[in-house]
Amino acid sequence: MSKRTSNRPPVPTVAPATWQALLAAADSFSTLAPWTWMSDSKPLGLRDPVTGGRLLCSILGGLRTVFALLVFRRDTGHRWILNMVLNDDNSDEFQDLDAGLEQDCLKVGFTPKSELTKEDRAVLATAGFTPAAKRGPVWPAFRSLVPGGYPWYLTPAEADTLLFVLPRVAAFAALCRNTPELGENLASDGVPFLSVDFDPAGRSLRIEDLDWQPPIPPPELPPPLAMLPEATLASLLRLPQAPGCHLEMDLFYAPMAVSGEERPRFPKTAMAVDRETNLIGGLRMAESNDPEAVAAVGEVLASTLQQMARRPETIHVQRPRLARMLAPLAAQLRISIERDERLPALSEARDAVMGRFQR
Repeated sequence: MSKRTSNRPPVPTVAPATWQALLAAADSFSTLAPWTWMSDSKPLGLRDPVTGGRLLCSILGGLRTVFALLVFRRDTGHRWILNMVLNDDNSDEFQDLDAGLEQDCLKVGFTPKSELTKEDRAVLATAGFTPAAKRGPVWPAFRSLVPGGYPWYLTPAEADTLLFVLPRVAAFAALCRNTPELGENLASDGVPFLSVDFDPAGRSLRIEDLDWQPPIPPPELPPPLAMLPEATLASLLRLPQAPGCHLEMDLFYAPMAVSGEERPRFPKTAMAVDRETNLIGGLRMAESNDPEAVAAVGEVLASTLQQMARRPETIHVQRPRLARMLAPLAAQLRISIERDERLPALSEARDAVMGRFQR
């Protein structure tokens, strides 16, 4: 399992004893089937026993299509799950199709055996594992997710985290089954955090073991700002500005994975299109040392204006983060930034260019 192939990083190696314990905990969780009465809007908070960091745990399965436990970590993960739950009914907000690739979490999914990878099967075979239930989505598959990363296999530390989490979330689910009104409204009730000294092997969980905390998403750090060399900036400022000329720009994840040091990744991609002519002025995939694609954004804007031989009146963007990234540079170029829920020219061009790839 740890052998490197020619085009991907090695799969981490987890000790056999850890796998056996983790598989037993996962099978017990699957047998409990907490998604029968739980929803993903009832997260549970835990404290990582090693790092002391907060973990937010969410159970999927209410729609009977995906059955899993997700363990969100770090500020990025906490912001993702809390915003997702709190904004679930706000259909007026911009729906980012790339939002799923922004997750920072560990996942225990339960699938039919046919959906397991050869790496999953090797783990199960080595451990001699067979699920208690013989049919349906009962085979456990463990994944690590980071923003922009391909769902990858667990490190030893991540396996230990899930081994700690699974019985505690099961205890919370059992308490919710016996107390249906528990935490019905996340916005008003908050997130229940388990007492750090609670041991699910010793007794059942009680309501008094929960510490309710407000569901406040961590603030998002400001993006890096797009910049251009002084010579390039001066050259672009000499271009005439065309009234009524509008540029559409976006920054999205490419639909195909490329190799990375620790896992394959989906590189962020900057794209610009002239709204009037549908000219694709620039398309850049970010390098691994440019995770926010700020350099790619600057390069795409410069190349597009050079091809158009004019400066647009406005740049239309959907994503607030891209608007903040572009704002100072656009001001230097005397171009206004406008938020736009629809980017018709760019969407058509993106589908045409990227449609042949599948994520």
